[in-house]
Amino acid sequence: MMASFTAIARTEREIALMQEYRTRLTADLVTGKLDVREAAAKLPVVDAEPAAEEALEELLEEPEPEEEVG
Repeated sequence: MMASFTAIARTEREIALMQEYRTRLTADLVTGKLDVREAAAKLPVVDAEPAAEEALEELLEEPEPEEEVG
């Protein structure tokens, strides 16, 4: 039983450290302390999904004028 408490405590500590690392990494990226332009340039270009493109086009379309009823 004691071993499971130790494993849980260790796992919780590791999660906390990973969250702290993520926060620090994000801050370094935002402030420019870490330059990722070279790595980002090597990422593959991925096309947007057709459904997403259609949804974007619909959002950008001019609304059609409503017909007056009467």
